[in-house]
Formats: sequence, C-alpha cells, structure tokens
Amino acid sequence: MQNKEYLRAAATAIARQIEENPVVLGVPLDPDVADYLGAFVEEAITLADIVEDGLLTVTNSGEVIYVG
Repeated sequence: MQNKEYLRAAATAIARQIEENPVVLGVPLDPDVADYLGAFVEEAITLADIVEDGLLTVTNSGEVIYVG
C-alpha cells in the first residue's frame, strides 16, 4: 500500500471511530496520520523574517528590495 493510500485509509478509520462514538475524548494517532488530517499548524514566513535574514532590504522610502 502506498503512503498516501495508507494515510487516507487510516483517516477514514479514525473518522469512522469518532462517528460511532462522538463522546470519545481522544483517539491516539500516528503523527503522520495526524499531520495528514491537518493537526499540525505550519507558520508562514513573514516579511519581517525575510528582512531579518537579509534577503530583503527596506529603503528609507519604504520600498522593499530583494538582495539575493
């Protein structure tokens, strides 16, 4: 079974468990399955992060210039 197929099957099984017993307080998940279901938040890079890393420079007039 391919990884994507495994994740889809595991997610379906978890959803079925929750539907059958909505009072359940938690279902233990493999971290990869949890990630597939969107459990982990990824923080987007901000303009400030890029400026701090030196990839962009902000001029005195507020213009943003890429220095790569």
